[in-house]
Amino acid sequence: MLTQEFIEHMRQRLLADKKKLQEELGGLEPHTELGDGEDAAGELALDEANQDIIAVIKADLAKIEVALQKIDAGTYGIDDNGVPISQERLEVNPYADRAL
Repeated sequence: MLTQEFIEHMRQRLLADKKKLQEELGGLEPHTELGDGEDAAGELALDEANQDIIAVIKADLAKIEVALQKIDAGTYGIDDNGVPISQERLEVNPYADRAL
């Protein structure tokens, strides 16, 4: 059973991770104007890489939101099948959604 102290610690970590990811997301704006020749190709390649990174960040933010909702609901640390997620696993990944 997870202690309230541990759960509150995880809430603070999740909020810090959320803030960091939101800041990173804000810095990944696509180009609105492309240069010519090699510059345009480089900018397009960077935009494509950024789109992949943006997708990962948004997925992580969604998982963080679910974890925060579970904390509020009193179900943090329990997967969708009712199986407890170990404290050790949550320490490694505070928004883990499955017990292993």
